[in-house]
Order: sequence, then C-alpha cells, then structure tokens
Amino acid sequence: MMAYAFPKEEYVARLKRVREEMAKSGIDLLIVIDPAHMNYLVGYDAWSYQNTQALLVPANASHEPVWAGRGVDAISAHDTTWLSADNILAYADHYSDSHEHHAMEAIAAFIRERGWDKGRIGYEGDVYYFSPKALKVLEATLSDAEFVDVGLMINWLKTIKMPREVEFMRRAGKIADRVMSVAVDTLRPGIRECDYASRIVQAQLEGTPEFGGSWPNGVPHILTGQRAGIPHAPWTDDVIPRGASTALELGGSYLRYNAGLCRTIYMGTPPQALVRLGSVVQEGLEAALAAVKPGVTCHEVWSAWQRVLGRAGFEKKSRIGYSIGLNYPPSWRDHTASLRSGEEVELKPNMTFHMICGMWSGDGTKSGEANYELSETFLVTDTGVETLTNFERKLFVKP
Repeated sequence: MMAYAFPKEEYVARLKRVREEMAKSGIDLLIVIDPAHMNYLVGYDAWSYQNTQALLVPANASHEPVWAGRGVDAISAHDTTWLSADNILAYADHYSDSHEHHAMEAIAAFIRERGWDKGRIGYEGDVYYFSPKALKVLEATLSDAEFVDVGLMINWLKTIKMPREVEFMRRAGKIADRVMSVAVDTLRPGIRECDYASRIVQAQLEGTPEFGGSWPNGVPHILTGQRAGIPHAPWTDDVIPRGASTALELGGSYLRYNAGLCRTIYMGTPPQALVRLGSVVQEGLEAALAAVKPGVTCHEVWSAWQRVLGRAGFEKKSRIGYSIGLNYPPSWRDHTASLRSGEEVELKPNMTFHMICGMWSGDGTKSGEANYELSETFLVTDTGVETLTNFERKLFVKP
C-alpha cells in the first residue's frame, strides 16, 4: 500500500469533527461526493471523479466510512486510503455511461446492504461532481430515507488547516514561486501562447528539487494581446507581440494542496499609465495584507485595499480573494470565505487565502491603464500574516 499523506490519526480526527457536525443536524449517513473531501477524510486520491463515486460516512463512530465507485478505481482506494478492504466497494462496469441504469443505483444498493437506507441522509448539494440525476436516483431508490442538503459542511471544516496541512501549503507556495520564475524567464516576443503555456505546465509538474508538483487545478491564465483584459480567456496559437503586457495567474500544487500567484510582465517600455496602476495595485495589496490578523473580518481586509484604490481614483467592486487549499479541478477554491465587501466572516489562525488584486477592463480604469494583476497566497497566523508565495512584487519589464 502507498503511504497516505497524513498519519491515520489525523484522518480520524477530521472524521470525528465531521460526525460532530452531522450530529448537530441529525444526519444518520453522509454521502460525500467532492473528491477533495474524500481525500480530506480518508486520503483517497485519483483522477476518477469523472465517474460516479462516493464516500459513505455513517454517524456511528464504530463503523468506518465506505468508499464506493467504479471497479477500475477501487485499486486507487486500496492504494491511497486507510480503509479496510471490506469497506472498499466497486460497482460493475456496465453501469459506466449506461443509458439504462445510473451508477448511483449501485451505490444505493450498497447503502441498503449496510442498513443505512433509513433516517436522515445528508448529501453535498453544491459540488461540481454531483448531478441532479444522481440525486433523483438516490431519492427514488432509497424512498424510506429523508434527504438533507448539508451545504458546505466539510468545506468550512477544512478551511482551517491543521499544522501538517500548513506545511503542504508552504510547499505549494514554493512550487508556485518556481513556476512564476520560469514564466518570467521564458516569456519573449514571438513565442506562441500555447508554447508558452506548455513551459509553465511543465514547471508546475516538476515542482522543486525537494518535492514534485501535482497536476494543476486549473490551466495557466495568460492575459496578453487582444485578450489582455479578459481574466479567464483560453490561450491560443497566436504569438505574443512586442509592446504588450502579459498578466499571469499561475499556481503550484503539492499533494492536491494549492497556492496561487499572479504577476504582470511588459515587453518593451511600459506606458506610464500601466506603471502607475501597478504601483497602486501593489500598495493596495500590501495594505490588505497588513490588515490581516485573527478576528478581522473579510470585509475589513477588502476595505484596506479599497481605501488605497479610492485615493488613487480607482474603483473595483469584485472580491480580492478567497479561501484556498486542498481541492481538485476545476477549482482550487474552498468556496467558503471571500475577501469582499460586506463579508463578515472572521479570519482565524491557519486559514489560507489567495489574495488576487487585479484591475481589468471594466474595473473603472481608463483606456491604457487596465490589465494589471498581482497576488499572494497567505496564511493567517496567531498574530498576523505569513505569505506562502514569495516572488518579487513589481511590474516585470523585459526589453
């Protein structure tokens, strides 16, 4: 068996916290769908979330959770989790992409076999990997149960990281720093966007000499040329021209723990409007970081950034950050706390955030001023803040 990422005792402690939350809502069985939450509770790690799979967590602490999924993926459960063999269940392959039967029927049968088909069954109703059809099949097949959406129950629990998780986040930050170093060094006029992206992805997978990288949670965002003001546009096979700014949103991932990092590069002599905007964004980001400490609300951190923008005559209405950590594609976000106006969530030690301060077209900038991006991934400490990414903060200028 492959050694899983954390000692079994740590997984058991996480499972205990989840069961305490289940008890508050009277949940008898929790059906965990999010692959990050399977990883969080039992260590399961595989590119298998395109298939129907679930972790079944009974309220009774004397019972282990049960992983249920496609047969070809069961070996990953044996390889990466601490579960006993009897609690790794595989459904027949004829359920895969079947037009007659849904694989959730097989998982419902596993639930019935364990006697967990009555009472209140909780499910994660707002995750990427759980379809309306899957829920309908469960409700129709387990008609004696009451189904309850538990929302972001596990998301909130994993928003506060344990000490070893913090160390994994630090490693992800170091990988992100190296990825950005490669990106800055590689960029040159005439390189195709797709070739540039390939160098970045290679660096993400290589990681550092000390520890390798995981597959990235998202593609590199390369804001350049005609799409310089579009935050999530795909790269193309166009060449990157001279006299252009290129904003980069990249990241590093270590054992599925993620850190984001953004910087902006200009090839040639940058216009003064861009230099000024870059200075304002950097001042705003540093003011927001300085506001971070336990007990401060997300709104207060956002306000520190907004005050700097306001003095310079800029305005940005969207959030400037979000909780980040253990997650799988398509997003590295925890979907819990956001650094934005009106959000009264208080910061607590061992929360980790990606603070992304960018000004794009439509953010209130004037022509020629938009399209500047700067970010850090940080940890809330007992007294303030620790940046987990440590790449030079400036507008990078390449002749």
